[in-house]
Amino acid sequence: MITVNYFGNIAEAAQSSSETLDHDSMSLVDLLELLDSKYSIAQFPFQVAVNRKIVSKQQALNISDSDEVALLPPFAGG
Repeated sequence: MITVNYFGNIAEAAQSSSETLDHDSMSLVDLLELLDSKYSIAQFPFQVAVNRKIVSKQQALNISDSDEVALLPPFAGG
């Protein structure tokens, strides 16, 4: 199972703050394409974190069982 956490506009589009996908393994690119087909996430600016580490959306990374992926909107600091 792969856990995906959503924040900001993406959480609103998914109508959830998280979901668990029944996949043992998939590439990050395939995961993002799957989520875009479900929730049209490509329309939003966001960063991706895998196991709490920011990674490039284009990175050739394999997401495995028990990994946690977060889709993070831009944050304003102050």
